[in-house]
Amino acid sequence: MDDWQEAAFSNRHMHNRTGRRGSKSKHSSVFDVRKTFASYSIKCPAWQKALDASQHSLNGQDASLELYRLTENGEGVVGELLLPHVLHASIILAASRSSLRGIIATYEASDEESEDDGGAEQDNDSEAEAEADSPEKNRFDTFEKNSFRSPKFWFRWSGGSPTSNQSNQSSGVESELGYIVFSGNDCRKFKGTINCTSLAWKNVAISGQKLVSRSDSDARVTWGEAKVEI
Repeated sequence: MDDWQEAAFSNRHMHNRTGRRGSKSKHSSVFDVRKTFASYSIKCPAWQKALDASQHSLNGQDASLELYRLTENGEGVVGELLLPHVLHASIILAASRSSLRGIIATYEASDEESEDDGGAEQDNDSEAEAEADSPEKNRFDTFEKNSFRSPKFWFRWSGGSPTSNQSNQSSGVESELGYIVFSGNDCRKFKGTINCTSLAWKNVAISGQKLVSRSDSDARVTWGEAKVEI
């Protein structure tokens, strides 16, 4: 297991005996993944250091995380991460590493098939059929296991960094991992880590605070070199 994976699971806050005798805890209610849909302000010391080194002015831009909606299969959350002048990326959050791998594999397969219109059309039909067979409730049951602890999400991002050495990356598109842990089921704050090879980031700290909640949003988000919409 990688170092960042061990860090994610070695700091679990257990609440195994809280609220057993009638007292209610903020962790006792069922977690609703829609609480994550929001705009978050972001703090990341490594980003600030890279920004200072680049001598770019923010010009009113703030670091932010936007979480919009669930993925088509209901097992992930779609969003965008912006660290001005350093990283702008699409992001997928999932409650488990296996779910995240499955979601990303689907988008990468769509990425490869994007040059074949027939293949893309067939894939879209299959997704529509799967969606029709899945009751709305099941789209949120995936995340209920988080309700007994602070909600945790693995994530993968895909995007570009203006400060990266792209001599070996013709498209400038990178993809890396991280995780975040929300402070409670209301998802008002989170802490976690993010990785970025081109910036030599390994498990660098990142934190966020909710600014504005939102309903499901159909904001356009793309993934990969071929810009597959997610």
